[in-house]
Amino acid sequence: MANQVAGDIVNSPGRGRLIQDYRCKMHLTQDELSLIMRLRRETISRIENGKVTPTLAFIHVFSGVMALMEAVKTFRSQGKGIEYPYFSRIGAELGVPQDRIMSIIDLAIQSFDEKRRKAICNLS
Repeated sequence: MANQVAGDIVNSPGRGRLIQDYRCKMHLTQDELSLIMRLRRETISRIENGKVTPTLAFIHVFSGVMALMEAVKTFRSQGKGIEYPYFSRIGAELGVPQDRIMSIIDLAIQSFDEKRRKAICNLS
């Protein structure tokens, strides 16, 4: 998935909007993404609004974060327990900052669980 995300962003004339779409799909706020990416929230906003072009380094890390979050959510949707060492290795291979991997995994779990709770509530 990381290669797909990176390719989509690099080849898109609307890179910022696409980055915003991916961020929203993962239910991340600009503040959360800025902490993960080690950038100011305002920089994330400028990228998303097309005022700043994302660097290849940003695209590489961002696509790794999106792929890691998707992997965690997929694993969780299968009813499996989260194996932090396994996902830590995946995050490292994807170029995700090592000191951010645990918080990314936790954000992905929270996002999945919240979406699931809302879906269950809507059925009631």
